[in-house]
Amino acid sequence: MDAPAREPIIEVRGLVNRFGSHVVHQDLNLTVERDEILGLVGGSGAGKSVLLRSILGLHRFNEGEIHVMGQQIRYGQPGPTTCWGVLFQNGALLSNLTVQENVELPIALHSDMPEETRHELASLKLIMVGLSLSVADKYPSELSGGMRKRVSMARALALEPRILFLDEPTAGLDPIAATEFDELI
Repeated sequence: MDAPAREPIIEVRGLVNRFGSHVVHQDLNLTVERDEILGLVGGSGAGKSVLLRSILGLHRFNEGEIHVMGQQIRYGQPGPTTCWGVLFQNGALLSNLTVQENVELPIALHSDMPEETRHELASLKLIMVGLSLSVADKYPSELSGGMRKRVSMARALALEPRILFLDEPTAGLDPIAATEFDELI
């Protein structure tokens, strides 16, 4: 009996990213298959975040093709956003929204869930990442770096994504908080 065919979730073919004369990626090819975990390691400026932003359609790459779950990704056009969750390096929490509102935001934008259900789901995500609901009414500026990372993770998980992108999830955390966050992941 043949083994089941592997299903590519992310396909990058011939990717080129340049900033002026500085080439970050030259003919980069990458395939990530279902249930695969991929970690990119490299020094500062190696192009890890540029690759992530290219895959998400947030960076206009110079050449190549990117497909996520079979959909071609183009700069500025929405990809399969309900299928992925993203934790950006700096967390990207909206400072004028509370913790609860930050976690509820993707649910409100990408579903027709009633407000009460959205609120309950966001609360569950906060608990899932190890936060007390006492932080729900706080603003990001009132939280420690580790707590902001956890809120960002709760938001990334809000829609039960099939793909989770983490851009330097422990950057800026002290060793204890980084270890705790690694265990959470």
